[in-house]
Amino acid sequence: MLAEKHVFTYTIRMVIGIDATRANKPQKTGVEWYSYHLIRELVKLPSPHTFRLYFRNTPEEGLAHLGANVEYRILRWPFRYLWTQARLSIEMLFSPPDMLFVPAAVVPPLHPARTVTTIHDVAYLPYPQSYSWFSRWYLHYAARKASRLPMILTISRFSKDEIVKYYGVPQTNIAVTHLGFAHTTVQPASMVTTKFNIEEPYLLYIGRLERKKNVAVLVKAFDLIKREPWGNQFELVLAGIKGHGWEEIEQTIAASKYRDDIKIIGWVTEEEKHTLFARATAFILLSAYEGFSIPLLEAMAARTPAITSDQAALPEVGGTAVMRTPRGDTAAVRDALHTIIFDHALRQSLIDEGSRRVKSFTWRHTAEQTLAALNALEQRPVPTK
Repeated sequence: MLAEKHVFTYTIRMVIGIDATRANKPQKTGVEWYSYHLIRELVKLPSPHTFRLYFRNTPEEGLAHLGANVEYRILRWPFRYLWTQARLSIEMLFSPPDMLFVPAAVVPPLHPARTVTTIHDVAYLPYPQSYSWFSRWYLHYAARKASRLPMILTISRFSKDEIVKYYGVPQTNIAVTHLGFAHTTVQPASMVTTKFNIEEPYLLYIGRLERKKNVAVLVKAFDLIKREPWGNQFELVLAGIKGHGWEEIEQTIAASKYRDDIKIIGWVTEEEKHTLFARATAFILLSAYEGFSIPLLEAMAARTPAITSDQAALPEVGGTAVMRTPRGDTAAVRDALHTIIFDHALRQSLIDEGSRRVKSFTWRHTAEQTLAALNALEQRPVPTK
């Protein structure tokens, strides 16, 4: 996949407001890292625009002092909830920007006519059992509101097709902005393995420990691997916070004969994460539904072979750099790992293709695609409310 070159023709200088609250969270996962890296790269691009960042609290070091073209608005709010719905709406009422960009789907009830948001996926519709009733309602509510906006961003062609399918949004109102990868320094392997009591060799999963990620299927595949003479030395490392459906995963682990070789290590820092990738024999991601997958890019960058399911956006992201298995087929996962271990030519081919492919996914490219979409919206007539 080749990065597109965007040539911008500016007709007006805008103040572009950006909701930076998710980017400012101390323990970041997918959406938070997307917001963080996108903001940092967006403000670096040559443009006449001013970027106004809205925070709930004091911005962290990586988001402070980003340049002369960046304004900061810290909007204090005494309550735990409703910052977006209430406090940001008040700001939009009395001091609106020319355009508002919300990277995390939930737009304030009061917003400029030119408002853009990112819908990362709509997994709660085809897989409602993977969400609590409140999460389903809230995400559906946010997406329905977003579907009325003049522009939506999304992170894969797969997600674009899903938004069109479920919400009837015109394709011309949706721009695809693939996600990026940012390399982070690693820690000495001994520090990480000692901290988490991990012994090599190990298989790695990184992501939320939840039902739609099919972590229980991974545990069952691990059982098959451990029964093989070539697989009995492996540990399985599960890194990530616990999500909806964790109880089922926990029960599957408890029922496993090899539960003592399954390490549940929780949230990890970026440095720890990249060390884990670099030392793993393989990264395994068997999700039923993914709008994208930054961990898959991280595995490629670490030169670690990956085994994925054949579902959702995973083929779009992984291309020919991963080994794909049918959803729920634990024997296929076992066989794929056997191939990675013993077919040295294929293993090297996957590593080399992954190293090439990951270079196409950069946060600067994400920012360029995003700015192109915002500029296109500025030149489009938008009805006022």
